Amino acid sequence: MTEGAVAFLGVVRLRDQATLATCFDKSALNEEKKGFERFADAQALCIVVAGVRDAQYPDRVALQMLRELADKVKNSQGDEILSEAKPGALSTPLRKLMRDLMKTYNDAGSQDKTTEVRQQVDQLKGIMQDNVKRILETHVTLESLENSSSSMSSQANQFLRQSVDLRRQIQFRNLKIKLIAGACVGAVVLYVVTMFVDI
Repeated sequence: MTEGAVAFLGVVRLRDQATLATCFDKSALNEEKKGFERFADAQALCIVVAGVRDAQYPDRVALQMLRELADKVKNSQGDEILSEAKPGALSTPLRKLMRDLMKTYNDAGSQDKTTEVRQQVDQLKGIMQDNVKRILETHVTLESLENSSSSMSSQANQFLRQSVDLRRQIQFRNLKIKLIAGACVGAVVLYVVTMFVDI
């Protein structure tokens, strides 16, 4: 059995304070056995007790569990057996009943609509907080991507300007080389022409 909210159930006779039946969760600690909810049956024949681990466990659910335990003990054993039983004599006959009750009430939300709604609200609140966190992370990521894209865009524009300037410089240099080569060719042609014109 996994550790649940209900650690202990017991039945005590009022007249002689005899503990008629007890049922502990297998993982119940001695400290957990100290804080019990109590509920006396209508004839004040017995007191039923429960040890609850969860400090947030609703009192109304604990009282509902104790009432149900008192009713089931009274219905299964009867007043005569309860008034005459020896201490500890009912632990074995009531063990299954008590274990089933402990399993049933380990989750308070399954027994109490208010607790169930509160658990659903808490769960929804957790989901909403996760969603808001993701949205904020996405926003930060989007801002980072936007900054990166604007940086890349400005770098691309700068690269484009530099490449256009470099192309113009190369075209200007090629033009100079062509002009110098043309001037050289023109000078050679003029020299050759002037050699033939003198003769």
